Amino acid sequence: MFELRSMKVLPIFSVLLAALAAWFYVFGSATEGGDIEPPTSYASDFWSLWERWERDDGELFYKFSNPGSELFHIENKSTISSFKWYRSGEMEIKPYRGGYLVGISSVLDMWVDQPEKMSEKWTVSSEKYHALKNLRNGGFKLTSGNNKIIVWIKNLTEPSNIKGFTPSLLEDRIVYTRIEVEEVVEVFVPVTRVVVHDVLGVTRNHLSGNDMDVVWNADSHAVQAMGADSQVIWSVKLDNDLKPIGWRSFEVDLYGNNKYQTSFAVSDAVYVIDVRGNNVLGFPYKKNGITSFAVYDYDHNDKFRFLVGTADGHLYNLRGEGNRTPGWDFTVLRNGVSIQQLDHIRVGQRDYLYAGCSDGTVRLLKRNGQLRGSTPVMIYPMFAPAIRLSSTIENTSVLFVDEEGWLQECTFSDGQYVGMSGLVQADQVSLIDMDGDGVEEVVTELLGVTSVFNSRNERIN
Repeated sequence: MFELRSMKVLPIFSVLLAALAAWFYVFGSATEGGDIEPPTSYASDFWSLWERWERDDGELFYKFSNPGSELFHIENKSTISSFKWYRSGEMEIKPYRGGYLVGISSVLDMWVDQPEKMSEKWTVSSEKYHALKNLRNGGFKLTSGNNKIIVWIKNLTEPSNIKGFTPSLLEDRIVYTRIEVEEVVEVFVPVTRVVVHDVLGVTRNHLSGNDMDVVWNADSHAVQAMGADSQVIWSVKLDNDLKPIGWRSFEVDLYGNNKYQTSFAVSDAVYVIDVRGNNVLGFPYKKNGITSFAVYDYDHNDKFRFLVGTADGHLYNLRGEGNRTPGWDFTVLRNGVSIQQLDHIRVGQRDYLYAGCSDGTVRLLKRNGQLRGSTPVMIYPMFAPAIRLSSTIENTSVLFVDEEGWLQECTFSDGQYVGMSGLVQADQVSLIDMDGDGVEEVVTELLGVTSVFNSRNERIN
């Protein structure tokens, strides 16, 4: 009889023990995996909505979702009972970076550690709630509990007027203030917008002794030289689909006689124009698919070199009257890559030709076109960079505007963001000695508003 009773009690005890073990597993106080790491540092752009809450007890939990898919990250198992699926028994959990991922099995399988654009835009303030939404059209919207909304706009084809908001210019950005509730919307316009440049450069007029502004006249669709009295000295009309490459012109003295010419390029030709508006012998130099253009006088001895990048991956080097420079040995780029930006760097006794490519890579070339050195720097190639020189090429850095309109700075040695990175939005950047002390300041522009930063990256008047 005793044996029979024991046999009956044993299954009941086993069931109770299993239930207790299950309860302890789900609701146990110990957290696995050490210190809690925010999952937003690792989440992928698969999730279109990220949310973060902070409870009154200070515990954080996150939600990542798509239509029909939800996944939570929590610190403690005791919090699980507040999530749906628990009562229905569909919920599963697994340890993750000091906390736990919570969701149904099929959704848990969708998690991968692959931070992308969403992770870059995620930010946290002192508010208890944050949400970041991928609008799936190139835009993003970040909302926090302080009623501040940040909207990234993909391009200017989207409406610039936002219903219910009034726009104003605040330092380096356009600020939209909601009329009724004083809710702030900051619109970060990326650098894919068209920036109007009027002045391409300056060329000395040796006949008058004055400078000429070389300008782009959009109304006349022409490159023009303007005197001090706004008189048009010469004009080169272009076909309707042509505009100056890089919005830049160069002063040259091809014959070393203090008689100056102006050089610029369009997508199918390089021009050299004298002070009377005539083409210099050998120009225009015709070449289809020009993507970049620059003129350099390396040693300031009037031996000018015209560098011409083309869409088929070539980089041509011309001299004098449009002739090829002897000894030029550039390896043609493949797979549709072309050079978009050019610059000349001198560090110590060495010259470097900076070539920013369409795929974001950068090549550092010798004067003869051969590769001098490699760099892991990746840049957005649409606008011209600025080079901040140092005692070595490794410590020299390049400043550029990224695809979202933020100024970034990377050293050639490791390509890591340093210095000015993320401090200001801009649509162009340059290095200019503004106060004549021999040290160049960083000068940025955004929608015509200029900002100046000293060598310590501090904004100055």
